[in-house]
Amino acid sequence: MLQKKSETLGYSSGPVDAPSHASNQALLAYWENGRSAGVPLMRADFDPLHLPKLLPGIFLTEPVGTDFRFRLVGSHVEDRIRRKLTGKTLSEVFGPDLGRETADLYRNVTEDCTPLTLRGHYVGDNLEHIDFEVLHLAIQFEDGRRGVLGGQFAFD
Repeated sequence: MLQKKSETLGYSSGPVDAPSHASNQALLAYWENGRSAGVPLMRADFDPLHLPKLLPGIFLTEPVGTDFRFRLVGSHVEDRIRRKLTGKTLSEVFGPDLGRETADLYRNVTEDCTPLTLRGHYVGDNLEHIDFEVLHLAIQFEDGRRGVLGGQFAFD
């Protein structure tokens, strides 16, 4: 019997040296080619139309106080985890503790401007069988705030 879907989503993951999923490799190459060394990709320079095959797995966050809000989440990500994430904060999606940990991770990505790749699986909601890779990249908005442009792709 399937368990009832919980209010928040859990995950277990760890860092890896570089993305191995072809879609994340393509997103990383796009990000590297679109920015100057040591600074994030500017949001104005990110054109989703250049990455049509990747869009279903891409997400974009913006800082909101000490949290981050999902501005855009690809359809494959939301379909896979059976949740609408667009418009929600990390704390709303992952709960207060894991949300805070994830926000700290995002802050490090935006401050260091260094790509971070995590590989792992979900915890709960009968999603443990999904092995995923998430690439986190710094992106800067026109007002100077920095968010995370990411690619989340499952190994099917």
